[in-house]
Amino acid sequence: MTGKDQMDKNLLSPSVQKEVGFWQGLGDGPASFFIFWRLLDRRAWSIFFSYLLVAAGVVTAFAVVMKTLGPEAKESLLEFIFPENWRMAGKLVFDKFFGKLGSQVLANFIVNGSMTVISLSCFVFKEMLSRRIEHHNPLLPYGHQPWPLWRQAIEEIKYAILWAAAYSVIFWVSYPPFAGTRLLGKVLSYLVLFVFFDIIFLCPLFLRHRVGYGRMVRTFFVRPLASFGFAAFFLAPSIIASNLLKGQPMNLVVPVLLAIHVLTVAPAASAGTWLAARLLPTAKKMTPSPLSFRLLGVVMILAILGASGYVFGQLAGSISAKTQILKCKYSVDWGSFSIDPPSFSDLSVGLSVDVEITNPTELDVLIEHSRLEVQNNEKPFGTVFLDRIEVPAGQTRRQNINLRIKITLARLLEYKDLLHKPWEFTLWVEVNDSFEFPVYFR
Repeated sequence: MTGKDQMDKNLLSPSVQKEVGFWQGLGDGPASFFIFWRLLDRRAWSIFFSYLLVAAGVVTAFAVVMKTLGPEAKESLLEFIFPENWRMAGKLVFDKFFGKLGSQVLANFIVNGSMTVISLSCFVFKEMLSRRIEHHNPLLPYGHQPWPLWRQAIEEIKYAILWAAAYSVIFWVSYPPFAGTRLLGKVLSYLVLFVFFDIIFLCPLFLRHRVGYGRMVRTFFVRPLASFGFAAFFLAPSIIASNLLKGQPMNLVVPVLLAIHVLTVAPAASAGTWLAARLLPTAKKMTPSPLSFRLLGVVMILAILGASGYVFGQLAGSISAKTQILKCKYSVDWGSFSIDPPSFSDLSVGLSVDVEITNPTELDVLIEHSRLEVQNNEKPFGTVFLDRIEVPAGQTRRQNINLRIKITLARLLEYKDLLHKPWEFTLWVEVNDSFEFPVYFR
């Protein structure tokens, strides 16, 4: 064996190297891209290009469906909620709501979401490519017991559940309009993006050697320079593109990010097999988590998904009942209008008027006791309280509309701020008797 052959064998057989400390693998992420080409034989290349073609087909089909049905679906939803003359206001509300998550969090969500969809759709090719590379290269000195493809499918479904739970947490962290929570949501979105990228493209070899997701993730943090360096190298084009396209319409951002990821999948799966072999000795030394810990993790994930599903379900039902009020017809009895002026004991102002409301829709209109909090320059200005309004489907009811407006009088002296500083509004919607949900507007 020549010196070059021995060097190649040592390079392609990472398990024979001695375990070192934290700094091991500093350049392994970029190196994996330049090494994996040497690991592919003719059969592996055919799988490689098949993987690329299938991934491109999945994304193209998704794009065609969204292009064909997306605008129509959105218009149908807006038509259901808003009358024609309110349609533009509805679009603004949708844009405001989703825009609150921040462009970088949304970009990471798109990249991570496309990774998940492609992984679920193309896991057979990913497993076949990784298995072929391991079988025909001296990556490890010991064999493995491959799981059947149906078991791999179960693992991909488990991954999708983990992804959904992670982004549920990120959504609730990022939604409130506070700089601290927004920053935390952004950091979490990048952390989840890197961890889940590693899971997708390193998991085939790990799973063949009976290393589950728990030990995988622990290995990533024990060897962060190797694992996250790998993710950073392959995700760099998507991250750079998302920053360059910041502020551009989503119908441009989404196709670009998806196209970049399609070109990434097969190289990342090939390079990930080599890197996973280098990390496997570290993972093998770890003791699997006790069954009680794993059960606790499952309970926590199900609790997160269950709580998020409950809140979204309740919120959707509540909003569908409230937004029908925009389709109602009104007749105001101005003779019933009255003002309750402020007093020394209560500085709020009350407004009251009788309104005849006709509900032509097939859904009941229900607006529970709500309040609108108004801020200027990030300081409280006032609160508007609205009493309950209820009009059954197809009926006409005479309702007494009560508004009570409470203003912080000292803020009136800050007239410069009121004229020039930004206003913020928070509508607290009563989803049920014990839960209110804030809707933020700026």
